[in-house]
Amino acid sequence: MPDPASDCLLELTDVRRLYRLPRQRLLGPAPRRVALDGVTLRLWAGETLGIVGESGSGKSTLGRLAVGLERPDSGTVRFQDADLWATGRPGKRRLRRDAQMVFQDPYGSLDPRQKIAQIVAEPLGLLHLGRAAAAERCREALAEVGLGAEALDRYPHEFSGGQRQRIAIARALITRPALLVADEPVSALDVSVQAQVLNLLAELQRRHGLALLFISHDLAVVAHLADRIAVMQAGKVVEEGPRDQVLDAPSHPYTRNLLAAVLPPDPAKARARLGLVRKRRA
Repeated sequence: MPDPASDCLLELTDVRRLYRLPRQRLLGPAPRRVALDGVTLRLWAGETLGIVGESGSGKSTLGRLAVGLERPDSGTVRFQDADLWATGRPGKRRLRRDAQMVFQDPYGSLDPRQKIAQIVAEPLGLLHLGRAAAAERCREALAEVGLGAEALDRYPHEFSGGQRQRIAIARALITRPALLVADEPVSALDVSVQAQVLNLLAELQRRHGLALLFISHDLAVVAHLADRIAVMQAGKVVEEGPRDQVLDAPSHPYTRNLLAAVLPPDPAKARARLGLVRKRRA
């Protein structure tokens, strides 16, 4: 849990992000879609903040803003107490080292023409390590995600989906960042593999003291990892708070609907939760 006395690692304040859509008419302004609408969130060092919501709610856009892949149209994004878009080249270089992202599709995020050694070592160019030190760091990174050094000389297509996601995680953590953004990291995996990758992320988060911004449409998956949960709908954060508070006493109808879709194994709790939703709708 975050220490209220400490400085937060990541802070988004009143962030808006708009996307231009294809023109429907020759004349007139291009239509726009609001992806984020006045989002304010904080993430502390060592904390896991779960972002949950349906497709199109703005979750992935928020994740890309957090690591500087996109720029907000208004509002501020501060990382390590510095405005991402006012720090210049040194700040951007520090961000690339200290904030990393794991994407939904492990195969699409790995260059199929490169061997695993090249893929995992690519971020080390930010650290200016010697060849021997870089090779050792690669072996350590793969070992941490449960893969042996023999993987370094192979290509992405030679691995399963779960193994490829482990490789993507190793690459993201090789610079030893302070922040890891995981955008739907298990949704493309078989159910039998999802729990393994989730447990791996939880263990690595504890071992390295990472701040983890975990994005998913699945509330059950978010609840497995998160210290706090933020629920997004239509570009807004409609509810945010400690995990147990959000799960046990949701205040927003959309959160209650998400909970109703995730039935706990205890039938009594399932009936009580569904009864709460029906009562609220009445």
